[in-house]
Amino acid sequence: MGRKIPVGTILDPATTRAVPGGFVRDPFFTPSAACAANTTDFSGANIAACKLNQIPAGRLDANAIKLLNLYPNPTNNAASALLSNFADSPALREHRNAFDARLDINFSQKDTLFFRFSYVDDPNLIPGIFGGIPDGGGFQEGSQTANAQQSALGWTHTISPTLINEARAGLSYLHTTRVSPAANDLSNLPLTNGGVMGIPQLSENGGLPAFGVNGLATLGSNAFLPSDEVSSTFQVTDDVTKIYSKHTFKMGFEFQHVKFSTLQPPWSRGQFNFDGVYTDIPNVGGGNTGRAQMLLTPIASTALGVVYYVDGPNEVFVSNISLTDNGKNYYGTYINDDWKITPKLTLNLGVRWDFFGLVLEHHGNQANFIPSGGPLNGPTYLMPGGKNSCNNTFVSVSFTTLLAADGIKCLATNAYGSGLGNSQKTNFAPRFGFAYQVNPKLVARGGFGIFYNGFENRGFSPNIGENYPFQFNFHFNKPDETHPINNFAGCATATPAGGPTIATGFSCTPLSPLVVNASGLELRGIQFNYLTPYSMGGNLTVQYQLTPSMSVQAGYVTSLARHLESFPGANRVTQILDRTLSSSNFKPFKDFGEGSSYAATEGSSAYHALQTKVEKQFSGGLNFLATYTWSKTRSDAGDLLNGGSLRGYRAPYVPGFGIQGDYGLASFDIRNVFHFSGGYELPFGKNKRFMSQASGVTNKVVGGWSVNWIATLQGGQPITLPCPSDTTSGTGCYALLVKGQDPKLGLYTDTAHGRLNWIGNPAAFAQPCVLGAGGVATASPTGCVPLTGLAALGGPPGQIPGPGFHRLDFSIFKDIPFNERVRLQFRAEMFNILNHPNFNSPGFGGNGVVAISDSNHFNSSTFGEIGSTRDAPNDPRQIQFALKLYY
Repeated sequence: MGRKIPVGTILDPATTRAVPGGFVRDPFFTPSAACAANTTDFSGANIAACKLNQIPAGRLDANAIKLLNLYPNPTNNAASALLSNFADSPALREHRNAFDARLDINFSQKDTLFFRFSYVDDPNLIPGIFGGIPDGGGFQEGSQTANAQQSALGWTHTISPTLINEARAGLSYLHTTRVSPAANDLSNLPLTNGGVMGIPQLSENGGLPAFGVNGLATLGSNAFLPSDEVSSTFQVTDDVTKIYSKHTFKMGFEFQHVKFSTLQPPWSRGQFNFDGVYTDIPNVGGGNTGRAQMLLTPIASTALGVVYYVDGPNEVFVSNISLTDNGKNYYGTYINDDWKITPKLTLNLGVRWDFFGLVLEHHGNQANFIPSGGPLNGPTYLMPGGKNSCNNTFVSVSFTTLLAADGIKCLATNAYGSGLGNSQKTNFAPRFGFAYQVNPKLVARGGFGIFYNGFENRGFSPNIGENYPFQFNFHFNKPDETHPINNFAGCATATPAGGPTIATGFSCTPLSPLVVNASGLELRGIQFNYLTPYSMGGNLTVQYQLTPSMSVQAGYVTSLARHLESFPGANRVTQILDRTLSSSNFKPFKDFGEGSSYAATEGSSAYHALQTKVEKQFSGGLNFLATYTWSKTRSDAGDLLNGGSLRGYRAPYVPGFGIQGDYGLASFDIRNVFHFSGGYELPFGKNKRFMSQASGVTNKVVGGWSVNWIATLQGGQPITLPCPSDTTSGTGCYALLVKGQDPKLGLYTDTAHGRLNWIGNPAAFAQPCVLGAGGVATASPTGCVPLTGLAALGGPPGQIPGPGFHRLDFSIFKDIPFNERVRLQFRAEMFNILNHPNFNSPGFGGNGVVAISDSNHFNSSTFGEIGSTRDAPNDPRQIQFALKLYY
């Protein structure tokens, strides 16, 4: 329409209407003599003349006002501090108790036994930034307990001087809990503080839902709370060693049963997102108008051709509360031979077989959604047989009806095991290694092997025990940025268009399995024919002795991984869609949630490194170890729990792109790493270089001192910057690097908000243009690059590195001998002695950290700003003292 509207202008969702080429909205303004009704330029002096961003009182939602009033007042009231204007440093509490015990018994020269037991009790409180009812904490924050116990039993039997058997058994146990600050306040805080209806008031489920408001920190408590997890691992191993001539044979087996019982409902209080999509320019965004979207009540428009009842939350997450009791079995066996061919050459030859069972639920309470292939060679919802069934005595009519409508067959059977899939049984892994003494001072070592590993770092999700009708989750998403959610038609608390308001809460989402309205239900799955992830590792290293106490080493190390577990999600679009289209209309299974969790073993990675080392053994009171590694790691399989500052897959099911289109620097890639550690006995006291004749009290004061240190210097991990404006519908977009422009990376204080910043040149980044009707590139946003097709998804991930990590730990020891058998040691240990802060990357959020809004959007005034430090959670200097008695 040719209008000029400043960034941050609130547009009226009730004026959303179709025009040639897309949809438009009008800003909230007041026509007057100074601002005509047909004004097209709302910038400059017209911002005040047109009275922009003044919302009529009658349009405001009283519940939203009550909720927003729970936010604390800003701590920075400067006119420029519209964002990131609150800071707090709440007190952390921790009370840790631990002990270890060990028993050793020598029954005879041939039989020995040991038993070890360790216990740690570590309750602590990591408060959210707001605390109390408004909370604002992440998943890692809150009141929490952690009780860990570990037992180990070992028996060594010498059968003959050349034949030994070692048997081991171990049990580890960990019980952790985590709740929100108001978890046990069951006075219905959602209703009294925000009019939110239907939130279950059950033990430890008190407190507010999570309200994600664009431009503000999260209000309320995080998802996946309450959390009550019990895990245990029982392990048995037996190893036999036989020496025969020049061979040392070793063979054995291992069994593990891993049990993990988890109560961790994703959204048992709900999550309601207000991302500003209804109060900003359609399909452009970037105005941080989420709070306006939250404040406005959806209404019918008085204009012709306008979409009715646009507003309310654009995403709603709901789940029931259910416990899953999971387990996993592992079996392994191996044979290995160390063959000393000559005094200078030794070969190591071996092979190992591993079997990793799929995750099972001990009570059969899980289901597996198989989007394609599988036992019926098509979309299948697979449940264990027995008590489960696919008829309406076990699942709702709505569920079976929608399965049939979307072409998904339901199958309840025990034919595919308790893990509801097939595990790979051919995991044979050969290994080869050698060591060769070239001359008395030079040794060469090398090796290559295949290594299987089916224990993935995935946490509770994806977990097919979270599937309906056991634990189940709903994800209601906007059809597009111009239409409201429409999943609640006929519900008394929804809008006439079937959309939610703040008050709707859970009232339109029955949580009893037999009456569940399955529209929007998330179907979770794991690849039916599960391929065990494996890596191929190799190295070639040379070591040279410089002096009798010092050596240098350099080596090439590589690891190539295949069939890594990846998490592309399910029910996502399979083509590039322009922004005028709704992805909901193009997902394969239209009646179910989009992007629900799905695990597939289709990822890969490659690691290449030069590793060097200089080591000085203890001599003259000094020992040290210096290592330097230059490496590069590329992957398309991110860590679900610790993804760093990378992002999810953009278009995992679009042909020609897939997850391989996001192959790039891994989240843990660090180009340069240097470590320097060592110890030095100070040369003072009896028989030392200085004061060598000291004795008695003098020697006890000046002698026996030593210092130790560990220094770490490493580069930053990669950051993936998204496009500020989505270019397509249902797929993602990464920012482009502008050729010839230096991002000017480095820590400095910006002038916009006086905050620490990492990126000095936003002009080094651009984005593809938004795709309009027919997939044609538009001219939006300003300065965009006109790209179409797959190119509209932007550049590769990991465009720039983040801040590095630098730390020095230092300690001082003092030995006080009493006699030849007894001595007392005093220790003063200083961690991060320089009190040097190490910072997270711009836009980093998660693990208890709330990111600065839009700090990873290159067109934002907060671009590049850093909101948190790394580690512990703030990693200040820590000093501890200890006394240790040796006898």
